[in-house]
Amino acid sequence: METVAFLVQRVGPYHHARLCTWAALRPGAAKVIEFRPTDAVYAWTSVKAEGADLRQETHSGEELCRTLDELQPQAVVCVGYADPEIHRAMAWALRRRVPLVTCSDSTHDDEPRFWAKEAFKCRIVAAFDAALVAGSRAHDYLESLGLPMDRRFQPWDVVDNAHFERGADLALANEPASRGRLKLPHRYFLCVARFVPKKNLLRLVEAYARYAMQAGHEAWSLVVAGAGPLEPELRASVAAAGLKPQVHFPGVLQYHDLPAYYGLAGAFVLPSVSDQWGLVVNEAMAAGLPVLVSSRCGCAPDLVREGENGFTFDPKNVPQLAELLTRLTQPGEGRRAAMGQRSREIIKAFSPEAFAAGLEAAIACALDRPRARKPWLTHVLVNLLARRAPS
Repeated sequence: METVAFLVQRVGPYHHARLCTWAALRPGAAKVIEFRPTDAVYAWTSVKAEGADLRQETHSGEELCRTLDELQPQAVVCVGYADPEIHRAMAWALRRRVPLVTCSDSTHDDEPRFWAKEAFKCRIVAAFDAALVAGSRAHDYLESLGLPMDRRFQPWDVVDNAHFERGADLALANEPASRGRLKLPHRYFLCVARFVPKKNLLRLVEAYARYAMQAGHEAWSLVVAGAGPLEPELRASVAAAGLKPQVHFPGVLQYHDLPAYYGLAGAFVLPSVSDQWGLVVNEAMAAGLPVLVSSRCGCAPDLVREGENGFTFDPKNVPQLAELLTRLTQPGEGRRAAMGQRSREIIKAFSPEAFAAGLEAAIACALDRPRARKPWLTHVLVNLLARRAPS
């Protein structure tokens, strides 16, 4: 079986579940290379991959190339195409005519797009023989960059559904003890996000204030889990609205704690003004929750069925979000349970097993393509970019 090198900045909990499932399909031939094993953005605890030979760490572009020289993979899979280290690996593969696969969840509107930069990206994407994409919006974006439909596969953005389903069900089975241990209110909306501008949490608080005023003593609480630079401003906003008794900040939740918070919640909300996908929505759905998801989240068209398992909304429309918060509290327990069950049914198509099958299909597609030399301008640009990689 062909050896395949999989390059990722850092293996987080959701990567771990995907990669272990994929590695089981090619025992001994799946090699995961982390090129930034420490990360200041995501406060994950360390995750150890199963199998002593599955994962290797590198700390520079030169180390990365030496590792590829040692492994001599028959294909290279790159998470994204923006990192200097990825460019170094792409240059390595282009020189040797080794097939390249990219994993991507970028969309047309996750950030401002400029024609010159997009034209440049088209030349970079031309280096890849196939891609594994997150969903429909990522499909469309890679098409605009020139990668044909028959070379795009999915899904990329998945989580360990079983982990969240089991943990949520266990918390519910021991609800009084679980709720008391975690100091959680009886009924609450849950949001899990970094406290940064694009997550739009200040508007979430504003919408929640409107909802709480209308609902009175029947109002659910709001639990906002996470941390980040906007935390002081967010707490000040809650205090100014007189919501401190109703809005809870449990801090950053580690992977093993998350399922209980989902399981004990009544519904999940993600209000981002920009999000390439939104993996927390996968987690909430696997835990059996109705979801309210911003229309600007990449996952929205693939994961939310309007009125079936939740609703989408304009993240800048505070009254609309407030109305949806009210709407989700009114159907009754039976209707909410049915919506949560529908979430679990939908998310089955986005599992680690589906990821592994999609990645294998992308790799097979790349390996089947003729080993012709890529466009000369692609070679030039990739090599120029590769020089930025740390030595």
